Amino acid sequence: MKSAKKEIKSSKYKMIFFDMDGTLVDVSHYEEKSNKIGVGMWHVIFDNLGILDKHRQLKRKFEAGEFTSSIEWTNEACKILKINNLTEEKFSKIINDQPFIRGAGETILELKKLGYKTAIITGSFSALAKRLQKEFGVDEVIAHCDFKFNRDGKLKNWKLLPCCGHEDKVGVFLQMVKRHRVIPSECVYVGDDVNDISVFQKVGLSIAFNCNKKEVKDVVDIVVEGKDLRLILKRISDSAKKLSSH
Repeated sequence: MKSAKKEIKSSKYKMIFFDMDGTLVDVSHYEEKSNKIGVGMWHVIFDNLGILDKHRQLKRKFEAGEFTSSIEWTNEACKILKINNLTEEKFSKIINDQPFIRGAGETILELKKLGYKTAIITGSFSALAKRLQKEFGVDEVIAHCDFKFNRDGKLKNWKLLPCCGHEDKVGVFLQMVKRHRVIPSECVYVGDDVNDISVFQKVGLSIAFNCNKKEVKDVVDIVVEGKDLRLILKRISDSAKKLSSH
């Protein structure tokens, strides 16, 4: 847990931010022990194409500093997926079949009912973030990778937004809070892995959920054990009540 107490600049929370892979989307059948890389849908896509070994090779190169940025790494990953014939049909099936974390939909709907704005920032795929947005009414989603397919259904090109690495993610977060006219201390962030740490350090309330990395747990306000996202609701409510009483 964090030892340094955040400066309180607001009497209540207004916006709840979520990471996606591992927080809203269940990718628990994969494990990633690296303190530089989070487990996510990139693992799932490569695995479904039968080329998970190529993903591991890219990971080793990233950890060794052979890429200058997270975007350079994921751009190389996209090239490999294109070479290995990722089709629109295959990609859509993976996205639509991917299970959500238990209680994800109920949690987002309850937060919206309580008047909170909701948002997702993810280093994953826009198609999956938009699926969550459509199904549960998330106010805004920002995702790293957006695939474009040609008329034959083959991967043609891609657009990569800077919200994948540590500093990229916090930069996007700060842009979003400004756009929604809130300040960081009025925000809650729920995440599970190392690329969430930079945002955890900016918000009014940071929650590690479904997390197995000590370096992540050590920097947050609250660690929620268990894999039902509804467990965060009481923690947010209790913290908000405590904040209002000050």
